[in-house]
Amino acid sequence: MLVGLLIGCLIWAGATVGDLTETQYPDETDVTPEPAAYVGDEVTLGGYVVDTDPVVIATRASGYGRFTLVDANAQLRTDDAPLERGDRVTAFGTLEDDSTLVVERTITRESTETRYMILASALGGLWVVGRFVRHWRIDRTALAFVPRERSRNGRSDQGNGPRETGTQPAARANDSRADQPQTDGPRTDAYSDQGDRTAATGGEPCA
Repeated sequence: MLVGLLIGCLIWAGATVGDLTETQYPDETDVTPEPAAYVGDEVTLGGYVVDTDPVVIATRASGYGRFTLVDANAQLRTDDAPLERGDRVTAFGTLEDDSTLVVERTITRESTETRYMILASALGGLWVVGRFVRHWRIDRTALAFVPRERSRNGRSDQGNGPRETGTQPAARANDSRADQPQTDGPRTDAYSDQGDRTAATGGEPCA
């Protein structure tokens, strides 16, 4: 649940239009269900352009909540080009009737920009969640997040297989000694031959 809330907040923050939406005026969430209650009031409506002559926006993705924007193209603040279908628009003005907004200023955003912001926010959220899961875990006894324990090589101690026991270094040392050349045999044979020659010459060592 916590992870889902984090991702949702990141997506919402990336897709939110600034400036006009930061005002205290009623927005599309308030106006769409009961527009007649806001007739004559200054409101901020955000939605997607569904028609361009005149400019009509739908405040819901399903196409519900349609409002005609009077003078929308003339009041553009961030783009000189006329509005096109699919553009994301946030318009501020006076609600003339339950389906008409007389626009004072308009901010537009292309649909590709919105998709890019959502994608970038989602990838950023997944990266943050991955880092969090990698370095933190839930301590069920304390009901809290605690850092994961790390071994000397920087990896988690869990899932790395059985640790090395004290008998393995000794076994490796034995293998190392076994690989060394055996020199005791030839030396013993040489001493034996020298002893035989000494006995044959009456106790005098042979040069």
